[in-house]
Amino acid sequence: MLARIPAKAAPELEIKFQLGAGAREALERELFPPGTAQVSQLHATYFDTPTHRMRDGGFSLRVRRNGDHYVQTLKHNQGGGLFQRQEWETPVAGPELDLAALKGTPAEAAAGDAALEPAFTVEVERRVHVWTHGRTRIEVSLDAGVITAGDRHEVVAELELELVSGSAKALFALAHQLQDKAALTLLFESKAARGYRLAGHDGVAALKAQQTAVGPATTGAEAFQLIAREALVQVAGNARLLQRSHSPEVLHQARVGLRRLRAALSAFRQMLDAEGLNHARAETKWLAGELSEARDLDVFLHRTGGADEVEDDPRRAAFLRALRLAQAEAYDKALAAVGSARFRALLLRLADWIEAGAWKRLAGDEPRRLREGPVSALAGAMMDRLDRRLRKRSRKFMGIDAQARHDLRKQAKKLRYAAAFFGGAFPKHPKRRERFVAALRTLQDRLGEINDMTVARTVAMRAVDGRSREVAFAAGLEVGRLTTDEAQALDAANAAFKAFRKAPRFWESPDRRNDDIKVSPPRLRSV
Repeated sequence: MLARIPAKAAPELEIKFQLGAGAREALERELFPPGTAQVSQLHATYFDTPTHRMRDGGFSLRVRRNGDHYVQTLKHNQGGGLFQRQEWETPVAGPELDLAALKGTPAEAAAGDAALEPAFTVEVERRVHVWTHGRTRIEVSLDAGVITAGDRHEVVAELELELVSGSAKALFALAHQLQDKAALTLLFESKAARGYRLAGHDGVAALKAQQTAVGPATTGAEAFQLIAREALVQVAGNARLLQRSHSPEVLHQARVGLRRLRAALSAFRQMLDAEGLNHARAETKWLAGELSEARDLDVFLHRTGGADEVEDDPRRAAFLRALRLAQAEAYDKALAAVGSARFRALLLRLADWIEAGAWKRLAGDEPRRLREGPVSALAGAMMDRLDRRLRKRSRKFMGIDAQARHDLRKQAKKLRYAAAFFGGAFPKHPKRRERFVAALRTLQDRLGEINDMTVARTVAMRAVDGRSREVAFAAGLEVGRLTTDEAQALDAANAAFKAFRKAPRFWESPDRRNDDIKVSPPRLRSV
């Protein structure tokens, strides 16, 4: 019988990469010869309740076999950084779960009285090398294997860097060095998360935004990291899925993640270092541009009703073929972007900057105040500014041109993201927040309909460029059909703006001015 060793929470700092084509061979050829590796055959069974309560609580629980030894491991990454998790390890006698080892851990409450049962398995061959530099010691693991959930399978080809001793800066330095030598894409989904996707969900379903954990006591620095991390995870996860499934929803959610990340850069710009901020803005703008054409075509084709080439009108059939050809080319462009070395570098450099960038060390009273003080002060002032601007400029909505409407739509989107980011920092008026967010959501939908009509004209012109007059004529008819209700859409958007202007603000700010309250000047009395 194995002696009981109490499970203890130990910090785990690691970076994971998806290995691209030839990456393993390149690393083993240049830095990590196979003959010097410690090789293990690992089999792990992950356990959860039938409704996956452990996963929902941010936990993963497994029993792993390594040779003749078994270790039960509980991990928790709720509220932590991108690369740091709590870990409890306990040697156990066999492949069965040892419930006694969960006593005293946060997972005990998460599971409750529900039975724990196998959810999926992970089998990998692991080759471990130890990289040392001065006092820094990092375990470098190359994993190859498969995740299995029922009759679903997903291949594992990963590189993991785990810090044994030294600084996080040294860990990132090695990550950058290895990425220069091989096609390594930062991987935020753990094997457990991927297993859960296979076990209970569509393995290629789009990753959507999660509610941020920002609260009244959250500092500015903590809030920026929470929001930027989650957005980067959404971008990276959907980019990976896009390479497996050319799904319009996956592409859309990748762009949503980019917009959320760019909104965070704008919201926190006063406390961010100029070099890191400018690089983040430039690279996310590049990626958004590479994905935009495919998204525009997806929306246009969806609005046509999904018709194919079987058409009574040969001109319309030819136009639809032109659109689908353009769509295929646009997806090739998007896939080239998310599969490029530039994208791989973007993910790692942004993750490094979010976790340990120069912004965390900026001198000066203002950056320090914003970093260390409650995020509510920064958020309240920012939302005041966005809200006042949107209310004021929207009053002339029916008299502005298409470009001005587009700019107004972007302002509304920034305010909506801000309300989503910082809503939890202002818990005093939950009903007001619900009304405010609902009004913004309706407004965004109405403005989106108008934008789709504007984009439809551009998409159609690009698709028929250089083609016959007949195809151009069919394109004109299609655009006319899709934009017939533009006047009604403008009226609906104007009504949505009026409803938004009536929605009460839900946040507090010491220097807020309410532009909707008109104060009359005092009357002068003659003496």
